[in-house]
Amino acid sequence: MPRSPSANDAIRLATRQRLLDAAMRCFASRGFAGTSIRDIAQTAGVATGLLYSHFDSKDTLLLSVFAQNMQQVQSTFAEALSVPPGGQPVATLIRAAVRTVRAHLPFWQLSYALRHQPEVLGALGSALTAWQQDIVQHLQRILADQATETEALALFAQIDGLCQHFAANPSSYPVDDVAEAVIAQWTSVWANPRNAS
Repeated sequence: MPRSPSANDAIRLATRQRLLDAAMRCFASRGFAGTSIRDIAQTAGVATGLLYSHFDSKDTLLLSVFAQNMQQVQSTFAEALSVPPGGQPVATLIRAAVRTVRAHLPFWQLSYALRHQPEVLGALGSALTAWQQDIVQHLQRILADQATETEALALFAQIDGLCQHFAANPSSYPVDDVAEAVIAQWTSVWANPRNAS
């Protein structure tokens, strides 16, 4: 009995995700430059031709891995931006970021490992710059447009830093305590306007 179109779509999506997961594992263990398309296909347990029906190159696979990363980041922004007036969007954002990394820990561990490879940075090129700019713009919105770009970058560095430390040492890093300390710091910043003397 032939499969329905929805069943075919589900299989295609599952195969695509398996390829993305395999690519991340290969890139993290062998390096981006040292990984071949064949390595990724073998790790995913599929034929090389099937891989090419989903991704036309190793660079496309890498971009798709980081696009998946950005989808998770965007979901934390959406949560923070949905906070009603008078709420705490920065606190919501930081807690959502920690929750996301905790829920998808293997993915984020691999993602952070990839980010430190010079070949990966070169392959991502302008896409990485665009994603970083998008993150800073969202952070400025979350800070109710009170923040300078430098302040948004500082918040970005704190969130990214605590998430990286947690991903590197999930059993011992006190991520919730650090997150609450960062929240308290930012709450204090906005409770005391810049022009206060």
